[in-house]
Amino acid sequence: MQNAILHDDSQLKLALFGANCSSGRTYSNAPERWDPTWSNNVALARMADDAGIEAMIPIARWKGYGGETNPNGTSWESITWAAGLLAATSRINVFATVHVPLNHPVVAAKQMATADHIGGGRFGVNVVCGWNEDEFQMFGVTKQEHEARYEQGSEWWQIVCRIWAGEPPFDFEGAHYKLGHVEGSPRPFDGDAPIMMNAGTSPSGRAFALRYSDLHFDAVRLPEDSADRVADTRRRAAEIGRKVQVWTPIGVVCRSTQQEAIDFTQHIIEHADMAAVGNIVDLHARDRGDQVDRDDAFTRIGEGPIERQVLARGNFCAIGDPDHVAAQIARLRTVGFDGLALNFVNYLDEFPYFVQEVLPRLESMGLRAKL
Repeated sequence: MQNAILHDDSQLKLALFGANCSSGRTYSNAPERWDPTWSNNVALARMADDAGIEAMIPIARWKGYGGETNPNGTSWESITWAAGLLAATSRINVFATVHVPLNHPVVAAKQMATADHIGGGRFGVNVVCGWNEDEFQMFGVTKQEHEARYEQGSEWWQIVCRIWAGEPPFDFEGAHYKLGHVEGSPRPFDGDAPIMMNAGTSPSGRAFALRYSDLHFDAVRLPEDSADRVADTRRRAAEIGRKVQVWTPIGVVCRSTQQEAIDFTQHIIEHADMAAVGNIVDLHARDRGDQVDRDDAFTRIGEGPIERQVLARGNFCAIGDPDHVAAQIARLRTVGFDGLALNFVNYLDEFPYFVQEVLPRLESMGLRAKL
């Protein structure tokens, strides 16, 4: 089966998120920030493979976010990154994050099928229908209106899947693609389509994810506030005969004591690249067409807005000793999440301690099976 370990419902699934980009998902000029050299990525992938982590998920970036450190300004292109890491590992799934407007479906289908054969059926794709207009300008591509993005995404994914299914040459006549005599070989490994993830959170984005994706990447404010939404995703998917896992990103700072974790978090915040954070907030606000109360976003302390913005791009954070971090992860599982995509300030420095201390606690809680 394609991506077999990601289909296992018996445990909470874990992935590492964002290691292909400079600074990962943390926006700070602290010296500990992540350096995404190829050797670091391979070492991390092999470490995660040995630890039984289910997946690695990249960020698709073509330019950085400015500020002092220009986070994500250095990044590995995600399909070739995935192919390289799949060749260097034996068990872990590796995703590519693909921007629909910037990747032609015929080319992408063949690239992704190639990566899937390299990994023996361990390739996955995170489909992004597009939002970042300043990147699109680099390609001479105009950002679509919100609804049109998902219409294009639907056409793109249908074309890719028809190629992967080994259909005889076909024509495609849509609003966004008009293609003639389309064909492609080889098909993906064992002939089955790789697993697909999507992070649409708007009504149209969620509808796209429910119709096409296997894994829906959703956001969290407080875990308990997400229980109804997670359940609604599962219910709506079942109504159309589909089964969709629900995942969320999470930033992790784990140290031997709670105070050490708080002190390190404060250190990272004191070195925050606030210009880069502000640029990200502004980009999202312009895309949504509404305003963000930035003063409120950066004044409260705790596992709240400033930690989330600096450590994990606004996503939920688990900050503390191993018992606390494990409890926060269990909290997310309790409200229904099937998988978590983890980021650390420095993956190679911090992930081994997580493996040593947190994974055994999750095993003892019955959330993960022992290797």
